[in-house]
Amino acid sequence: MRLLSAVVLSLVCLAALPASAETCSQAIAHCIQDGSRHPDADAKCAAAGQACMKTGVFVGPYTRKVWRGFDKR
Repeated sequence: MRLLSAVVLSLVCLAALPASAETCSQAIAHCIQDGSRHPDADAKCAAAGQACMKTGVFVGPYTRKVWRGFDKR
C-alpha cells in the first residue's frame, strides 16, 4: 500500500512540475529531472523542448500532458 501511494504521489508530482516553469528551457530541465528513471529522458525531453522553442507548447514525453504559453527560450 505504501509503495502504491508513493507511485501515485510521484506521478502527480511528475505531471505538475513543468507547469511551474516559465520558459521552454526550464520545462526541459524539469522534464529531465523528473524523468531520470527513464534511460531516454534526455533525448525525449530535449525533443519536447525543441518543439516548445518553436511553438511555446511543451508536451510531456511520458505523460503526453500539454502545457501552453511558455516563453520560447
